[in-house]
Amino acid sequence: MKKEGFKLSNKQLKKIVNIMVIIFAIFFVVRSFIFDTDEERYNSSLRNIKEEKFQGIVIDKAFEKYNHNASMIYLNNETKFAVFGQFWSRIKIGDSIVKKEGETFFRVYRNNEKIILDTKEILDTWKK
Repeated sequence: MKKEGFKLSNKQLKKIVNIMVIIFAIFFVVRSFIFDTDEERYNSSLRNIKEEKFQGIVIDKAFEKYNHNASMIYLNNETKFAVFGQFWSRIKIGDSIVKKEGETFFRVYRNNEKIILDTKEILDTWKK
């Protein structure tokens, strides 16, 4: 009796590859939601905040519906940035804002007043 090898048709091979890709994608999605620790999320958020830098005069405030309803601040130099809801009411149109790279806080200047808004304080509540 002649021994025959195991062969897959192109159609079967494509199905197997598609299933493997789907399993691989599901693994990464699940990993990011289940296995990421609060500390990893905290550190990632802190790193992103420290990388930001901007300065300008506030010309508008709005919620971006297409961006998960993020609370956005728009500056006169076409810069925009998201703020935590806790800061939303503290920033007014006409305020000057400065955020330097490497810092977690930004300064809001209004008339003769200087307000410091520190995003790290809000991030720290995530650790509790």
